[in-house]
Amino acid sequence: MKEINLLPKQKQQEISLQAVLRDLYRIVALSVLSFAVVILTLLGAKLYLQRQLGLYQERVALLKSQVSRGENSEVRKQITDLNNRIGDYYDLSESTPKWSRVLKAFAVLPPQGVKIKSFVLNLGQKSIQITGFSPTREKVIETYNSILADSKDFYNIDYPLENVAKATDIDFHFTFYVNDDLLK
Repeated sequence: MKEINLLPKQKQQEISLQAVLRDLYRIVALSVLSFAVVILTLLGAKLYLQRQLGLYQERVALLKSQVSRGENSEVRKQITDLNNRIGDYYDLSESTPKWSRVLKAFAVLPPQGVKIKSFVLNLGQKSIQITGFSPTREKVIETYNSILADSKDFYNIDYPLENVAKATDIDFHFTFYVNDDLLK
């Protein structure tokens, strides 16, 4: 069955515009409602956080008064112990060499295709021992030459001849030392 609208064109447009207007009213009402929900949620969160802040401020004030009156010697002792630990950690971190600089300086040296299997740092001797794999003898020599060329960071390279005894598929190892300037 077919429906035929026998209303004049102007009335048909008016009815369709009323339907559009009704839909717009619904959208506006939903938008206002969702906006109100968001505002209420934000206000609730703000009130909750302000109340929590007040509680924490009261606790801090209470702890400060206990510490300042000297009633709680245990708290003072804990604070002193923690301050000493932090001081020890700071002193230790200042005296430890900065190995990250060593890693940055070394990371650019191996040529493409060479794989470093291990990288062992010896703090006492300030030495580095590397082992790796190279597909060709030329890559091993290139690795040696790149470490040798970086004399401002590394020196005294131990380069065993067994590293170049085979022409392909070479497991190699080097030992070399780090300049003190790189560790500061």
